Amino acid sequence: MFKICPNCGAHNLVTANFCVKCGTNLADVAVTQEQADTASHTAPAEKPATSSASQSAAPISAAKEAVKDETANSTSTTQSAAADPSQTPHKPATSTATASTNTNTNSGAENSQTVAQTPAAPKQPNPTVEAGKQYAGSYWRYLVDSIKHPAQIDQSYHPYFGFTSLAITIISLALTIALRVSSTLSSLPGGVANIVLSTFIKLFVMVAILAVAIIAIYYLAIRGILGDRRRNFLEFTTAYAFHANWMVFFSLFTLLMQIVGLINVGSAMLLTFLVALSLGLFLLAGPYMLFTAQPTNQFDKIYAYLIASALLFLVFMVVGMLGLSSIISSLYQGINDIGRSFNY
Repeated sequence: MFKICPNCGAHNLVTANFCVKCGTNLADVAVTQEQADTASHTAPAEKPATSSASQSAAPISAAKEAVKDETANSTSTTQSAAADPSQTPHKPATSTATASTNTNTNSGAENSQTVAQTPAAPKQPNPTVEAGKQYAGSYWRYLVDSIKHPAQIDQSYHPYFGFTSLAITIISLALTIALRVSSTLSSLPGGVANIVLSTFIKLFVMVAILAVAIIAIYYLAIRGILGDRRRNFLEFTTAYAFHANWMVFFSLFTLLMQIVGLINVGSAMLLTFLVALSLGLFLLAGPYMLFTAQPTNQFDKIYAYLIASALLFLVFMVVGMLGLSSIISSLYQGINDIGRSFNY
């Protein structure tokens, strides 16, 4: 079997990729059995067996000579290629460049199609908003747990939940009072209205200071006197508010009643009762935490409670004297302004 060169007609081996005579590319040339078939057709049938054998041996000898010629030609071609590299047979550069261009075009088309098919990246959520939602959800679970079992804390919560409860309670009550007296302020002269507003702000600040002072005194009594150092001040405040979180719901309910306009004589008594109940829960949370503490010394809890009560009395005296004196002076000034307005 041979490869016949389409250019010069030379016979080449089956494994030859280039013609040994002219260097034509034989990669796509099919293998042929032309000589063997020709010899079998030209052999006469009436010749003796010896003649057939000699004729069948002829192609073999011719093949051997062709192999020798091909080897010699390949050797000479290699030598001439070493001497002049430009004569080395190679594939046409045009086809290689065309194939490279097609490949690049196809890859570019695939890349553009991939980019077109790639979905747009989802919009990233605002981390501040997500953190706020997570905080609100955790705080709501904190409120629900405190309502279900106000005397039992089974897990640790965010350390700022306690101050959140205090802020909601104080602000709700302050807004309720502000809305309640707004109609009265509108009917008073401008100077009197300003005095009443400043009095309300002073009262609000005084209540906030007293609430923080109560928690701080019980924290010092439990940590400093009894030696129970399981919580820092923020964690202690969260636990303190946990026992009195009903005040959050009572204050919000009071504010809602005021906004809707359902406060009358009967509802005012109900709201006063709810506010007093909230204040009572807040004041009872401190002694409860003191008597359920885990002291690390031999100091008796009764004496610790007496010391905390004495400190609370002093704080109430100081804050009350300073705050109430300022409030009373403001109210006295307002009464004098009202009297002068009537005299004119």
